[in-house]
Amino acid sequence: MVRKIEKMGLIYHYFKCNFCNEENRIKITEDDRGALQMKKGNEIPYTCSKCHKKDKIHINKIRATPYMNVFIFVSLICILASIIMILFFGLLAAFSFGIPMLFFLYQQGQAKNFNSYKIKTK
Repeated sequence: MVRKIEKMGLIYHYFKCNFCNEENRIKITEDDRGALQMKKGNEIPYTCSKCHKKDKIHINKIRATPYMNVFIFVSLICILASIIMILFFGLLAAFSFGIPMLFFLYQQGQAKNFNSYKIKTK
C-alpha cells in the first residue's frame, strides 16, 4: 500500500468561525491559496471546534502564522550545539546563533506568501 507522505508544516492556518468568532485551525498542505483553490475550491466546509456548527469558509479568510514551537525547538538545539562547539572549537560556535533567526525568517516568508495572495471574487 502506497501512502502519501505529508510534509511537515512550519506554519499553521486558522480562521474565525462565522457564528461564534472563535479561532479554528485547519490543516492545509498547500503553499498558497492558488494551489488550495485548485484542490479544494473557493470554499472549504468546516465544523467549529467551539459551537460545533457546520458552515463553509472562503479561502481568502484563512490566515497563516508560523509555529513558534518549531522556532523555540530549533533555538534550543542551536544553543546546545553552540555550547558543545564552544568547548571544542572556541569562537567559531558564535555563527550557529544565526541559524534560528534564518529558520524563523523562512517561516515568516512562507506565512507572508500565503497571506498576501488573494483569490479574486466575483
